[in-house]
Amino acid sequence: MLFYEEFIKKIDGNIEGSGIEKFGLDMKKTVIWLITGILFFIAGILELYISWKKNFAKTDLIIGIAFLILSFRHVRMYLSYKITLDFNEGKLKSKGVNFEFKKVKSCVLREQVIGKKKRMEVVLDIITEEGQEIIIPLMMNNKLRFASLMKNQFGRKFTIEK
Repeated sequence: MLFYEEFIKKIDGNIEGSGIEKFGLDMKKTVIWLITGILFFIAGILELYISWKKNFAKTDLIIGIAFLILSFRHVRMYLSYKITLDFNEGKLKSKGVNFEFKKVKSCVLREQVIGKKKRMEVVLDIITEEGQEIIIPLMMNNKLRFASLMKNQFGRKFTIEK
């Protein structure tokens, strides 16, 4: 809770955005996703090698393939997480999400329980004029700049829940 209260105090709505700004994963998430991806890859290769030495034992082969799939999933998640704010076109672009700033009905910054671990995360809850709800977890680098740019862009539509 202390982090969230300090975070909302530091948000500055006077930051002007220009051009295209890109936001990637913060360092902690990058390290976690890449390290686990690399470890799963090594375990998968090792299991496939053991399977090969045992004349392609099915259990080792299946475990090796499962580890490889997990490793590729982690690396893909790392490489695909990117949020782009295009102020020239007035759009937010991300994987599977693309909307114009002028079509936003409301934008709420709040803490919310996210994921399987049930952790409290700071999220941006955006509702478009079509009624589409988009929840963006702020797990990127420069999250303070991102929130400040959103506050400046949306003006009165931007609210903060405590």
